[in-house]
Parts: sequence; C-alpha cells; structure tokens
Amino acid sequence: MKTVALLAVVLALLAHACAPPHLLRIERPLTRAEIITVLKASREALAGKTIRVSWLSGAHGPDVLMRPDGRPKMIRATYGIEGGRVGGTVPGTFVAPPDTSWRDDVTSIVDYTGRPAKRCDGSFEDGEMVIEYEQRSSTKTWTATARRRQASADVPGIAAAFEMLHGAMAIALGARSVIDGREARALVASSLPSSGAFDRAPLLTGDPRPNVHHDAVPTRTTQLLCIDTTSLLPLRWEVAGRSGSAPRGFTFLYESIDLQLPAGVDPLDCVH
Repeated sequence: MKTVALLAVVLALLAHACAPPHLLRIERPLTRAEIITVLKASREALAGKTIRVSWLSGAHGPDVLMRPDGRPKMIRATYGIEGGRVGGTVPGTFVAPPDTSWRDDVTSIVDYTGRPAKRCDGSFEDGEMVIEYEQRSSTKTWTATARRRQASADVPGIAAAFEMLHGAMAIALGARSVIDGREARALVASSLPSSGAFDRAPLLTGDPRPNVHHDAVPTRTTQLLCIDTTSLLPLRWEVAGRSGSAPRGFTFLYESIDLQLPAGVDPLDCVH
C-alpha cells in the first residue's frame, strides 16, 4: 500500500510539473513537446470566447469569435470609406464648381465555415470555405461572397498572432511580464518583415566612407505572444523591430460580444 501511495504522489508531482501553467513559470527552455502542450491548453482556454482587438496605438480593431483550433470563427469589422471632389475656378468663368464629398460606413462579417472551398462546378479548391458578408450605409442591404481562406488577407494586422497560437512556426519561451495586473509569459517566434522585404533604399550622404545613412538589409523582427500564466489566455501580441522602434500589435480584450451572421441572407455553398 505504501508503494502504491508513493507512486500516486510521484505521478501527481509529475503531472503538476507538466501542467501548462507550471511550464510557463519555469526558467529552463521548453522542449518542442512542452511548447505544443502550452499552445494546446491556450487554444482550449480561448475556444468559444469573443475578443475585442485593441491596437497598441490606442484604437479599437475588429471583434473576433474564436474556435478550438486557435483561429477565428467569425470576425466583425466596421470602417468608413470617404471620397469626393474639391472645387476650383473653371478657366474663363467666375463660377467655382461645388465641393462634393461622401462617406460610406461599412460593416464586414467574415465567417470561417470549416468546410472545404467548393467551386460551383462541383470541384474543390485547396483551403477553407470563407463567406464574407458586407453592409454599406448607402444601401442598408447585406451582400455575401464566397471564397477560399487566405490568412494574411482575411485578418490584416492580426493574422500572425493566430498563426502563432496555432503553432504554425518555431516558438520558444520568452520573458515574464505583467499586463494589466496579470502575470504573463511570452512565447517568442522570429518573423519576416510585415510589409516589404527591405527597409527603404540607402540614403547617400557623401564622403567620407561609409557614405550611407543606414544599411539596406532585410529587417528581421520578433513576435511575442504573451499568455496569462494562470488562465492561459493570450493577453497581448506584438512585433518588436529594431532597437528604439515602437512595437506594433494588439491586446486581447475579453468581452461578451454578440457575434451573429446577418439575418435574411442565404448562405452560399460554392465559390464562383
């Protein structure tokens, strides 16, 4: 009986040592299997929750409903489109045409169906079927289009965070931090530049050599996904560039948001 009890204690200690919250608090580097364990637990904690993206710049981003694989199920975004014409004096006259301007407010809801993308001729495309609903204030009606999933195009600015959570790249354990009073641990991954492969062209400044203002070399950045060490929920994702540059990214605001597909719009079942 003592042997059985001792074995139970040892197994319990091992289970605790391997539990994701404990893994986020240890100091040694994590193995690939341990990183996978942490990501899996974080995805499970996040599944079914709604997020309001808050950019580090202070602006609010889209609302997101999460699914169990660490990727969005539904994304709702609102934005405005503005245009117009500025008036001026018409040659040969003293009459200036009137200034015209307009604005259209757009609501976009992207639904990730989880089904393969199917063409209307019955064939299938590689990737997931995505249906995008759009309503403009000028028409007050909803339209729907079907296409296949394109991660970087579907969720601009936030796609890399969800790809990282999904485990689509090599990830290591990073530093501790406190975010809004909550202890967090960073998961770290390298990333290529988000826009363009190079910095701007070198600026010539004259002699003596070297006569360039900076080096025109590919800029590699680092992604940080900060996870709450208790709840295992992601708290912040950011991209840090060169020393001195401001980080880019967003925080995860967990709010109760009613995300639903538009009523009265027939769901599409094929990509034209």
